[in-house]
Amino acid sequence: MGGNGDTGTDAAADGSERYKLAYEAAVHALNQQDGTLGNLRNRGTGLVTIATVIGSFAGYFGLGTKDKLLPAGYAIGLIIFIVLIVAICMFVLMPKRDWTFGPDAQDIMESKYSAPNGELYWSQALGMQKAISENELAIRKRAKAYAWAVVLLGLEAVYVVTVSLLSR
Repeated sequence: MGGNGDTGTDAAADGSERYKLAYEAAVHALNQQDGTLGNLRNRGTGLVTIATVIGSFAGYFGLGTKDKLLPAGYAIGLIIFIVLIVAICMFVLMPKRDWTFGPDAQDIMESKYSAPNGELYWSQALGMQKAISENELAIRKRAKAYAWAVVLLGLEAVYVVTVSLLSR
């Protein structure tokens, strides 16, 4: 073999290690995506809570009172903000079909490959890489939706302050 002392067994072991490393990297990437999605969902829940609290307080305590109710036009505007924010956050919160966050145990059990030569790691890494790409697109869509919900929340707050000043 060459002057570097490599043998065929060393090359096979090197390939097997590379496959295992690719598998572990894919598992790690899927775990990170799972965490990212969980964070987006938690933040989406928080936005819904904040939007409804702003609406509740503005509608009864901030702008309207027992004696002077919030004018209907202003109330409808406030309701529209809340509905839009909740609808967008529902998109972020809803589960996605065929979502993958790890290796498929069923696929491993049914695989034609065996673990010793690393091909099983390689086939699972390839499958997870496809899932990583698909998940990434879905996460980006949800992140953009979340960003729009944040903008709407800011606009809701500006709307409440503006209405408060105009109704005095």
